[in-house]
This record gives sequence, C-alpha cells and structure tokens, in this order.
Amino acid sequence: MRTMPISKPVVYVTQSTFDLADDTLLNIVHAPLITTETLSFDASVLNQHYDWLVMTSKNTVKHFLPYFDQLQADRISSIGVKTTEALNSSGIQVDFEPSTYTQEGFIEEFDIRPGQKILYPASAKKRPLMRDYMKQSGADVTEIDLYYPKVYEQTIKTIKENISSIDYLTLSSPSAVDSLLGQIDQKALSGIQLIAIGHVTQSRLNHYGLKAVTPEHETLGHMIELIKESIKQ
Repeated sequence: MRTMPISKPVVYVTQSTFDLADDTLLNIVHAPLITTETLSFDASVLNQHYDWLVMTSKNTVKHFLPYFDQLQADRISSIGVKTTEALNSSGIQVDFEPSTYTQEGFIEEFDIRPGQKILYPASAKKRPLMRDYMKQSGADVTEIDLYYPKVYEQTIKTIKENISSIDYLTLSSPSAVDSLLGQIDQKALSGIQLIAIGHVTQSRLNHYGLKAVTPEHETLGHMIELIKESIKQ
C-alpha cells in the first residue's frame, strides 16, 4: 500500500520583511501584520554633527536611507544583525552592534559619554527604553519620529479565513501582537503554536492571556529553527 505524503506544517510569518528561501519541511506563508507610513520631520536636524546615529530596525533603515547623503555622523550603531545587514546591503558600515539583539542588550553594551550628540530616528511608537537610557547617560539626543506602524488589514482578513489551517504563527513585536489581538479573539488562536521573537513580544502575548515560546536569539531565522526542532521532537 502506498502511503500518503504528510503535509508540511503551515507557518505564518507576520513580520514586515521576509527573506527566507523555500523550505522543505515547512509551508511558510508571509503575512505581514504591520505596514508603515513615512512621517515628515524637520530635516534641519540633519545639518548638525553627531557622534552617533542609532538604528533600531530594518524599517528604520528603509525609511532613513534617503537621508544618508545629508547625514553628518562619526559612527553608526545597529541594534542587531538584521538591521546591520540592511545597512551593509546599502554600502553602510556599522561601528557597534550588541551581542544580544534587544534594547536591553544595547543598553548593557553601548557605552555613552556625557555630552555626546546622538541622532535617533525610529518608529513613532517605539519603546522609550533606549531613548531614556541615552538621555539619562548624559547624551544630547535628537529624536526623529520616522514612520508610523499601521495594521495591514488584508493580512487580518487572510488569517481569519485560514485560521483553522495555521499550525505556527510568528510574532516579532508588541505592536504586531496588538494589531492581531485588536481584531482577532485570543480564543481563536488556541490551536496555534505562537512563536515570539523575544521576551518583550512574549510578555505582550501573556498580557492577552496567550502563551508563546521564544528562540535563543531574536531573529526570524532562529524562530524558524525553533519550529523545526519542535517538529522533530
């Protein structure tokens, strides 16, 4: 008797950018929960000289790239490997990247001297942790609200229509969690294994009464490897 092929587990990847190749073990569906809207800002802040430019995500890189020609910064810091890769792909070198790809890891390892001028473009809905640390360390911080995250309505519709067939759902930020749970009841997700990119996203899911597992490192690749390990077990 010929055995029927086992269907591959369905994994919905909800972060905005997606750079994974086809997978032999998983049926990966890119379903971004967040889209971003560019915000206008006072470009005269780019006329100043800065000791550091602090970049916190691939979205930040995408929205700030048009302004690099005007930038006067001695050094550039990146919060993690994916942000660094986005910068490197545009020919921009990074001078500092923490070993742990979180705001907490950045704070622990990024040395600030009082009086340093820091340019900090980021999401309008960013966590205040890094900004507060830099200011409390005596830095002169210039913030730019660079973009605004919005719910990707088409993805919500797709998830609702296919929710019974989803085995794993990855979540990469608290705002993605809020977007999802703002429109889908948590009970509808009870049959899905949730994968949070890190403890901050995991905590946001816990706030809604949902449990999630997290990988050792905060990247999409490590989330996918975690899923594969769970399948093998």
